[in-house]
Amino acid sequence: MKTQRMLRLIQLTDLHVFQTPGTLLRGIDTWDFLTKVVQHVTDHEAAPDAMIITGDHTHDERPQSYQAIRRLLEPWQDRLWQVPGNHDDRHILRTVFSNRIAGESDGPIQFAFEAAGWLCLGLDTHLPGAVAGRICPERLLWARQIAERSPASRIALFCHHPPVLLGSPWMDAIGLEGRELIQNWCLSDSRVQLICCGHVHHESTTRLGNADVLTTPSTGIQFSPQGSTPNFVAGAPGYRRIELTPDGYRTEVVRIADLAIPQV
Repeated sequence: MKTQRMLRLIQLTDLHVFQTPGTLLRGIDTWDFLTKVVQHVTDHEAAPDAMIITGDHTHDERPQSYQAIRRLLEPWQDRLWQVPGNHDDRHILRTVFSNRIAGESDGPIQFAFEAAGWLCLGLDTHLPGAVAGRICPERLLWARQIAERSPASRIALFCHHPPVLLGSPWMDAIGLEGRELIQNWCLSDSRVQLICCGHVHHESTTRLGNADVLTTPSTGIQFSPQGSTPNFVAGAPGYRRIELTPDGYRTEVVRIADLAIPQV
């Protein structure tokens, strides 16, 4: 990516689409919502430099679902970055997006690029067969080695599972195993200043060392952190707008308020 003074990013997360259009998840047509969110980005965002998807591309993990997402995001294929979530299949995701995702079959899906004084790293927290995630020492070593070689003065991490507890009994129970590895890195390297995640389908902010840990609403169904069991709520889908500059970052969540949100 070319040298520039500002990097405009769009984060989409927790798409949860199905291979059959019109399939509902808790009363919500996740494909319809996704197409309208992407259209809103197209109509209202001024030439974003990259789109980052932080996992759960599909709900059914079928090739047809990933192929539909690829067709929808065709205009972004030259600036698309992805990590998997618990509802993803690494092999299928890598096969369908082979132009963007390198590596071996079921190996970790991760990314790294530099712009505007920032190093952006995508971390794979997928744990096959589980809702919770895992970050292992090998994956964190990969990220830290890239960071050590980078001249960037700031680092942004993107992953599916938040590396912190959110104070929600049911969300924390399906959180990230090995999160202390990321936490220790943040506490030892002040360059790590932004961590953007998905998985929890709502907006939150937590502080970790010198970094803000941000979670982003789903493009489809929304969760509430309240309670001890999964809590689905009515709410507008959305995405996160991020602007990175050599001096820091700005971000906000954009909700698509005019979508009809059913009670779930």
